[in-house]
Amino acid sequence: MPYSYYTFGHAHDPRAVEIVDLPDRVEDYFYLSDGIPCASYLPPTTELSLYERAGDMFTDFIDNPDRVLYVSQRVQDVLKSRGLVGEAIELLPFVLLDKRGRRTRESYAIANPLVRVPCLDFERSKYRRTASDPNELAEVKLLHVREDAVPDNAQLFRMAEYSEMIVLRSDLLEAFQQAGLTGLAVNPAGKTIPG
Repeated sequence: MPYSYYTFGHAHDPRAVEIVDLPDRVEDYFYLSDGIPCASYLPPTTELSLYERAGDMFTDFIDNPDRVLYVSQRVQDVLKSRGLVGEAIELLPFVLLDKRGRRTRESYAIANPLVRVPCLDFERSKYRRTASDPNELAEVKLLHVREDAVPDNAQLFRMAEYSEMIVLRSDLLEAFQQAGLTGLAVNPAGKTIPG
């Protein structure tokens, strides 16, 4: 069965909550963009706060500038039901504080994809390399996936050539949509990724 692929985008919903304080609260937060297990860097007692200038509506995927997947219990349940939690995805629970600094009733975790798949189609994709290292990518503006390089069990993974980019497969996206999950924004492969 042929699949299509997507990257996560920004929801840009002014009514929704956001989290922006990860770099201030977690010293080694950048490991979350590399697909490195992070339980030792981000214990469940880690407190993250809702951004004061954002809205008040809770969503299943919380928007943020750090390219992190903050996910509700409902998202976690879908990931578990598809056998993704464990080797493929590390769930990192944390304490979410409201705008007054009180613990929220909602339970969230960071979903940290651990699988890195080398499948970037360099011929068809548009990307920019870093000035300091021509072998390292600074950004991908248009993603094309070499589908033959993606393992059959890879539903949610990192692009090995650019590990900040998290890719999800169409069947997982459909499962998220069927579960009625909110706050999910995606960019289809083959289309320019908004800046």
